[in-house]
Amino acid sequence: MCLAMFAILVNANAQDLKSILTGVAKAVVGDKATTSSSIIGTWKYVGPQCQFESENLLAKAGGEVAAKEVEEKMQTVYDRIGMSGCEYTFNEDGTYSYTLKKRTMSGTYTFDDKEKTITMKGKLGVKTVAHVTVTGNDMSLVFNADKLMSVLKTITGTVSKVNSTAATINSVAGSYDGLMLGFDLKK
Repeated sequence: MCLAMFAILVNANAQDLKSILTGVAKAVVGDKATTSSSIIGTWKYVGPQCQFESENLLAKAGGEVAAKEVEEKMQTVYDRIGMSGCEYTFNEDGTYSYTLKKRTMSGTYTFDDKEKTITMKGKLGVKTVAHVTVTGNDMSLVFNADKLMSVLKTITGTVSKVNSTAATINSVAGSYDGLMLGFDLKK
């Protein structure tokens, strides 16, 4: 009887465990796969991404569970400001562009191989730093949660829509230490 209940519990939690372990593996393997050449190409927005800065593997595993809850809240925010259809292109010559709602912005970028960050500088000189993880045809761009508001204002070009979601973003950001929010992209 106990063995049968254990088997049911293991099966019920297998999907959650798989999701957690996939996230942990992505965090570990992604660091090795993320290079200046792996970011080259056109990347389309897939959904929200949430990560934690903690280096502790167990904290990362626990963080993956919390991240799923945060991503659900952020999906609502991103839908409200029209993130679907957003596309980033990183070129070998150090230039980049992003397109959202038929509006294209461009600039230059630098990739820090040690920190696994991209510093994007727009035509007006505004710098944005994102932590990047590339695994195969998947890329995550995440920003310190407290900086996400300015990133969204830059990307969307609409302050009013972003300001209307500020309470949600600030609520989410204030709930977790070391929270980074951003986007999942696919090549």
